[in-house]
Amino acid sequence: MNKEKQILRLNFNAFENDWMLQYAHGHLGENISPAEWKKNLMYFLIDWLSEGETMIAQTSGSTGEPKKIKLEKEHMESSAQMTLDFFDLNAGDTALLCLPINYIASKMMVVRAALGKLDLFCVPPSLNPVSPWTPQIDFAAMTPAQLAELLKTEEGTEFLKTIRILLLGGGIIPDALEEKTRNITTEIWHSYAMTETMSHIALRKVNGPGRSTYFTTLPGVQITENEEQCLTITAPHLGVFDLHTNDLVKITEQGFQVLGRKDNIVNSGGVKLFPETIEKKLSPFIEEVFFVGGVPDEQLGEKLVLFIETEDETKRNLFEEIIHRELTGFDIPKQIIFKSAIPRTESGKIIRK
Repeated sequence: MNKEKQILRLNFNAFENDWMLQYAHGHLGENISPAEWKKNLMYFLIDWLSEGETMIAQTSGSTGEPKKIKLEKEHMESSAQMTLDFFDLNAGDTALLCLPINYIASKMMVVRAALGKLDLFCVPPSLNPVSPWTPQIDFAAMTPAQLAELLKTEEGTEFLKTIRILLLGGGIIPDALEEKTRNITTEIWHSYAMTETMSHIALRKVNGPGRSTYFTTLPGVQITENEEQCLTITAPHLGVFDLHTNDLVKITEQGFQVLGRKDNIVNSGGVKLFPETIEKKLSPFIEEVFFVGGVPDEQLGEKLVLFIETEDETKRNLFEEIIHRELTGFDIPKQIIFKSAIPRTESGKIIRK
């Protein structure tokens, strides 16, 4: 395969009622088909510009089978306008699309660009989205895994510095990764988002002045805690009414914190354990990709297990030392399982089940 690709630029600001395509040659990441990538993006644009009032979007599938849902275009525009207003993005500002177009995060980047007449630079999605052919970027969206990959190299860090505002979504941000962003000039925000809400309904600042551990809802969004302590969302302008999520939360005057997903809870001998909370405690000390989950156990029903993406079992003693030093009581995994590869969704989320 030819190892060149075309970086696609969608200049929605070029004309008052139209958009223009321009192409620039660049470097192709492995296992990326530029033809397929461009085709999917063009299909979405055709669908968006059609007279139809609805579109189909797909959930990520990180906690179960992916499902397709129908979204109203007018609600997608309302969501896009919220983002443009919050980040004060204006016609002619530059944006970067480096996520799979199959999912809502990418679709909404295109919608924001169309609605706000942004200059959108599109590169095929990859774990390492470095692109030396893009200019200074005002607004970009990535996953925490992509940010982590950028920060591993000088080239990636320099590319990150060309982005003014970075929106992170698609999962929790490990404490160790968040700490690495402290001195980054890029303004980094963490989003609370769902396909059903057409991207984020709440944000929190990750670094710099105003950083917080609490999510704050955007205008027009109301949240409550249901009987299972899970977040419930109402946002009439998005067509969302009493949407019950699987996210266990703590709501305070400062905003809300996500404790973990209800379907990820490990019930070990009657004790409910929150894998995401345990992972945040371990993330500063384990460089490898890992997650905590439950496996069937005759005595406990489920036992807590630490899954680590490495084949180097000589590090078992090191991992044992870390978990017994940083964790206590029932939070300590009963077993460590080494995996040559931990499965991920197309957008980079770990598939736990």
